[in-house]
Amino acid sequence: MAEGRETTDAVAERSVELAYRPSVGDLASALRARARSTGAGRFQRRALVWTVAVAAVGALLSAAGSGRRDTPWPLYAGLVVFAVFMTAVPWLQARQLHRLAERQGDIRGTVDDTGIRLTTAHSSATVDWHLYPRYAETPELFVLLSADKSAVGVVVLPKRAVADPEDVDRLRAVLDRRLVRADAADGPGPGPGPRSRGRAVGRGVSSVGLLLLGLLLFFFAFAAVQHAAHPDRFPGIQNNTAPISAVMLVLGTLAVAGAWWLVRRMTVMRIVTAVLAVLVLLAGGAVLYRVGPMLHCWGSDRIARGPDGAYACYDF
Repeated sequence: MAEGRETTDAVAERSVELAYRPSVGDLASALRARARSTGAGRFQRRALVWTVAVAAVGALLSAAGSGRRDTPWPLYAGLVVFAVFMTAVPWLQARQLHRLAERQGDIRGTVDDTGIRLTTAHSSATVDWHLYPRYAETPELFVLLSADKSAVGVVVLPKRAVADPEDVDRLRAVLDRRLVRADAADGPGPGPGPRSRGRAVGRGVSSVGLLLLGLLLFFFAFAAVQHAAHPDRFPGIQNNTAPISAVMLVLGTLAVAGAWWLVRRMTVMRIVTAVLAVLVLLAGGAVLYRVGPMLHCWGSDRIARGPDGAYACYDF
């Protein structure tokens, strides 16, 4: 028994050999993983999402409103260009870093419990574990992050760099022994810590809030077309509110999609959210059934429903 345990320990402690040449894709993926694992990166992503969302809502409301000819399309186009540029920043930074990496040529490395040793045609370096106490994993990479809050320092270990696929598990085991996953809890023990539990609760509450927001938007979309849908109670030509209703339907659907996205990695909440989302979307489908026949009058200011149920468009 003791001999078997010693053999297992020896295998576990055997170093992992790597040989690779960094690519632009590796570096871009590492920068995106760093952004997901740091507060500054997450704030930047949220700011980008909100910028795009506000621009989309403004553009939709402007297109649906009565002042469509005065819509500031250059402003919205500028926001779209800004969003595209910010999304491409990791790739642009990776291009710059890759130029430097190309001069180093192929990289050979050794990873074990004492640290990481990297050698190129022009340099060699030894990295102690305390310099990079955290790591993030992507489908293609292990990304080691420095101890500072912004994780300025990054070490990229591609999974393709090992000769044997089993060495990927061995490399992960070494990292798990010596480092902490960037998304792991701060609390002790094998279970999730306070920060992870807090995030899970926050995601669950946010998901429910988005579902309620989607249901509220669907209700407003339904109410917006009541006059045109009931000529017996509201006779005559009515304001064309179908475009506004359509915008609310789109925003409500996005809210439901966002609710599911927040809990997509939480098994129980994902199932509960999926059930509630289906019910909310059924309400949205009922609204779409009412609004759909009106949408051919999108560019008209007035609308009226005829005796046969068809809608006539009017411009004054």
